[in-house]
Amino acid sequence: MSLLVSLLWATITTYLGINDERIWNSFFLQYLWEFVLGMWLAKIYFEHPEKIKVPKFGILLGAMIVGLGLTGVAGIVGGYWKSYNDIPSLVGYMSMALIVYKLSINWVNLFFQYTNKISYEWYLIHILIFSIYFKFVRGILPFYADWVVLMLVSYVVAIGYHKVLKKI
Repeated sequence: MSLLVSLLWATITTYLGINDERIWNSFFLQYLWEFVLGMWLAKIYFEHPEKIKVPKFGILLGAMIVGLGLTGVAGIVGGYWKSYNDIPSLVGYMSMALIVYKLSINWVNLFFQYTNKISYEWYLIHILIFSIYFKFVRGILPFYADWVVLMLVSYVVAIGYHKVLKKI
């Protein structure tokens, strides 16, 4: 049902020609199905973890290539293609994350597990950090250096924010 609601929202905004405006294409109805899917998977994982099976490497690699490829095409073509790119994006990025996890590089897996703990705080704080940074520092560093600094600063601030919230 939530997938239908999200597809209907994407169709309406595309039909009205407002699908490229952030306020409409980032509205919660566009992503409702992803939250519902995540909650459903979490429920299965906590109630019956044996039912969750990670696909084999070859399947994950194929799914990643197809998913990210379709996402890239949708981003380049834009328009209504971009309105419906959530499913291939989810498949591509989820497959990529599972591949990284299956590589069993301990420090990488620990980094992502820790990041998972602070991800909500990072989500809440990143736009504030980006806005402050671009207000005062824009143009001093090369574009890519800006993004490295922004990711590191917002990550560190999110860690601090997480620690403050844990004390409350």
